[in-house]
Amino acid sequence: MNKKNWLLVLLAFVLTATTLSSCSKSDDDDDDDEWFQKAAYKGPQTSAAASFVIDKIAYVTTGLASRTNGTPFRIQNTYAYNATANTWSEKTAFPGVARNGAVGFTINNIGYVGAGNDGTNNLKDFYKYNPTSDTWEQIASLPIAVNTAVAFTLNGVAYVGTGETTTAGGTTATNEFYKYDPAKNTWEDVEDAPFTAKRKGAFAFVINNIAYVGGGLSNGSYPKDFYKFDGSKWTKLNDINRDDDSYTYNLARSNASSFVINGYAFVVGGSAGSVTNSIWKYYPNGDYWDNDNQVFQGSSRQDAVGFSIDGNGYITTGLNGSTRFDDTWMFTPIY
Repeated sequence: MNKKNWLLVLLAFVLTATTLSSCSKSDDDDDDDEWFQKAAYKGPQTSAAASFVIDKIAYVTTGLASRTNGTPFRIQNTYAYNATANTWSEKTAFPGVARNGAVGFTINNIGYVGAGNDGTNNLKDFYKYNPTSDTWEQIASLPIAVNTAVAFTLNGVAYVGTGETTTAGGTTATNEFYKYDPAKNTWEDVEDAPFTAKRKGAFAFVINNIAYVGGGLSNGSYPKDFYKFDGSKWTKLNDINRDDDSYTYNLARSNASSFVINGYAFVVGGSAGSVTNSIWKYYPNGDYWDNDNQVFQGSSRQDAVGFSIDGNGYITTGLNGSTRFDDTWMFTPIY
């Protein structure tokens, strides 16, 4: 082969290698994406809603919405998100007074929503939702009126605690927890969480039938202690604001969202003086966090709804300043 032909072969090789390199880089960039925008929430732009998941359908109800002129108002609307079809549909409205800061949970394919604030008062009334009949029914009220609490289920019963409650002198944060037994339709008080500070706007999640609670706001500060609860006792874990020989991180914040995927928890957004779009992954076996995943790709927000379906996490609605949101995002972790 003559010199000219060799040069042509070399040039072709360089062009091919460059093209493959360019394609590879593009593919890698695509592979790095973990957040994908989905169908917008069917209701108005909303924050501080309650949610629960039944049979791979997420239900979002109540919350604080914005009119077109920006004026906030509370809603009773209920919407269901079908992740498989990527569609929202309207369901029977929540029957209690319109509110924000309510809590939701699921037991035996029945959804439960209650507590919150109606703009004047903290609330304690509770309701259950049957997805088969698309109906609500009032149940026993929580023993205390509370707003921005946490809720979770363990072994077929629910726990509601922390938040802002009403006292004779006004309102205050609390560490009280109450257990709901659906078979008896009764609430009973359980051991108060031994947190260093009473708090509202905390986050909670459940991994392998163990509940984890942390974050929140307490008298203008962001507590750093973090606990797990097995239904009978609380155990202190490593702080979420940590700086030692092994780890350095700080995810002390309030009004963050959370979901669990494949035995790991993810905490998204929230506020610690300013609203963030960060995402933190919790490793229960080592009791530590990292922020190696792609940051939330929507606008930074707090008071959003978080849930997981079929190995994916979802974030929808939320608040940043006076701006509320109706966008929905799916998170598919690469690692």
